[in-house]
Amino acid sequence: MKRIVAVIKPIMLDDVIFALHQIKDFPGATMTEVRGMGRGFQRYVQQNSPDFAFGYPAQVRIEIICRENQTEAIVNTLEQSARTGKSGDGKIFISPVDEAVRIRTGERGDGVI
Repeated sequence: MKRIVAVIKPIMLDDVIFALHQIKDFPGATMTEVRGMGRGFQRYVQQNSPDFAFGYPAQVRIEIICRENQTEAIVNTLEQSARTGKSGDGKIFISPVDEAVRIRTGERGDGVI
């Protein structure tokens, strides 16, 4: 199993979710509003803007746990559907998942995703 974490622009979220749902047996995703800065970050100074609270741009973090054979399709879909071609499009991180447990039944393994 793999964990895919993508940090994208909020304006791209609907396009990304639509594209992900086109993948056969897409396992689902968890989305969280986050704020952060990249290596080339310059502090934004815009008052009264909800997109730039605290001077750091809003982003969406998407976390997906998937079977190994789904990884490439999901990453390619994220990359293509989140891209605007402008700075701040985001990043995708991929890491292994050792185990998954369904809390309700105690079932373990990739069958729970």
